[in-house]
Amino acid sequence: MSKTSDIVSFSLDDYITLEIIGDKRLEFLQGQMTADIHGKSKNLDTLFCNEKGFIISNATIIVDKNIQIIIKKDVSEIMQSELRKFSKFFRCEINLKEENIVGTYDGSNFKKNFSNNKVSKSNQDWDLLKITNFDYDIDEQTCLRVRPSDLGYDLGKYVSFTKGCYRGQEIIARLKYLSNKQHTSIVFKNLTEEEHIDLESQAKLIYQKKLENDDLSHYSFKNIDQLDESLKIKIIASQLP
Repeated sequence: MSKTSDIVSFSLDDYITLEIIGDKRLEFLQGQMTADIHGKSKNLDTLFCNEKGFIISNATIIVDKNIQIIIKKDVSEIMQSELRKFSKFFRCEINLKEENIVGTYDGSNFKKNFSNNKVSKSNQDWDLLKITNFDYDIDEQTCLRVRPSDLGYDLGKYVSFTKGCYRGQEIIARLKYLSNKQHTSIVFKNLTEEEHIDLESQAKLIYQKKLENDDLSHYSFKNIDQLDESLKIKIIASQLP
């Protein structure tokens, strides 16, 4: 277990909360999310996917009197729209809430929660750490455009393979046994236009993110034999063995 002094905190100004209210809120969300809401944890990470396995958003679920869902602000409208397709059958209400959201990292685990404590690290610091650990938080650029294997996600963090049916389950289960072994994610820094053209002939560009003075690009390779030395020196994170 990490010491409190080893835990780094981040101000997450780009995040917002969806509050789910209703007697059947647990039943409703259990059919929408990949994690098991009936597990022991009251603060858990999960994915919300459509029927084709494309991610609407990853999220932190806080189970309390009502249920709080922490996501990026720029996917909140799409997330609400997708959830309301089903919430009406469970008579659940979905409200948007502004909260003081803080992220923490202890060297191996990311967590999001509510706190009024002052923190020194910024949202951009958080984004960079999430990118280099292949735990990218879904934003408008990636919403409904990528599957977990494209991002290099650790499915064990987000998915219960023992719970009952949920939206996108068939595709997500298939990814566990097939696709994860066939995808390799690499994040590059400050690629030239020519380097992008070269990479796009052998890999899929998943997202690009500008953080301070650096342009970061995440590529997913199905098969990768070798990279040019000029590209290797621009790697900032890699799932290569």
